Amino acid sequence: MSTPSISEVNVSLPVDPARQLKPKAWFIFPKKAFLAALAIFVLVCANLISLSTFWTDTYGKAPEGASGSPIFSWDDFTPPVAQRDSFQDVSQVLSPPPAPTLAFPAVLTPTLTAPAETKIQHVVIISIDGLRPDALLAADAPTLDSLIIAGAYSPNAQTVKISETLPSHASMVSGVIPERHGILWGVPYIGWPGMNGPTMFSVAHEAGLSTAMVFGKDKLHYLALPNSVDQCLGSDTHDPEIRDNAIKVIQAGLPHLMFVHFPDVDRVGHGYGWMSPNQFLAITFVDNLIGELLLELEKGGYLNSTLLIVTSDHGGHGFRHGDDSPIDRTIPWLAVGPGVKQGVTLSSSINTYDTAATVLYALELPVPEGWDGKPVTEIFQ
Repeated sequence: MSTPSISEVNVSLPVDPARQLKPKAWFIFPKKAFLAALAIFVLVCANLISLSTFWTDTYGKAPEGASGSPIFSWDDFTPPVAQRDSFQDVSQVLSPPPAPTLAFPAVLTPTLTAPAETKIQHVVIISIDGLRPDALLAADAPTLDSLIIAGAYSPNAQTVKISETLPSHASMVSGVIPERHGILWGVPYIGWPGMNGPTMFSVAHEAGLSTAMVFGKDKLHYLALPNSVDQCLGSDTHDPEIRDNAIKVIQAGLPHLMFVHFPDVDRVGHGYGWMSPNQFLAITFVDNLIGELLLELEKGGYLNSTLLIVTSDHGGHGFRHGDDSPIDRTIPWLAVGPGVKQGVTLSSSINTYDTAATVLYALELPVPEGWDGKPVTEIFQ
């Protein structure tokens, strides 16, 4: 039965003026309040749609709750053939704490020493997206641990203030800050301009050297200026596919300059949190894949003439990154190869844009005037 309105009350009855009938609070909903609530509802819906689109564009999948599935799933992984027998149940990885029981066997690491007089003929840069130095220290990463012992390492290198994947990698390959290379945004949209050059790829290519890029986020195509990269294998994919594509490039003949980007440590950070047990497992997984690349380099006879640089684009905290803060900007930076000091912790102040300058220096190519980056000469004997 509906509640009568005030106009329906029998006003002919004698009523005490001090106790006149008053409408209940829930009965009155002013027009302005209704319109305001409706506007807020519309804005919330619009923002949820925008957030879902942002995550989809950035990480390849919608966040949990937008599509009913997590951003990242270990079901997407295909373990290396030699390790499949020990990869029992991927659902264990997604279990809540205590720490997951899944463990990866170590990949055998080749000999990482070279005569000091050997000339650097190739440079391979491996970027592990979203890798914090303290996460590397906490994770089981035998391949990277052996590289640190065999080379020169800094756990305190810095990325640029815009600690996002695209602008950070743009600085890594161009040798300049974002305000100069022009990539000031993390998610590209139609109509946004490309980056300004030159890059380490364009300088090497103009000098007649071969170049290649293998990466797992489609937006990194922005890093390949026209006529600068001979082989560009990039799409929104996962670490095992990066391993496969990189091996194909090596087997076809290692280019003078090769860039390899592994995306999934970052994706696990967004899905399960930085410094989470799942992210440590992602680091262990990519560590094994890097071990496979090293074995392929050794098999091809390239290892002792190759400068290997392993680094990252940014750190992270919680489920995100992008702040101008030490926890987001501090990255690992490691160099191993001919003439490189062994077992050394670097004291130099290193920024990600120094990577491009160091690559050109190692290949005996000129560093463009005006670059912010400088060669990290401390790594050499």
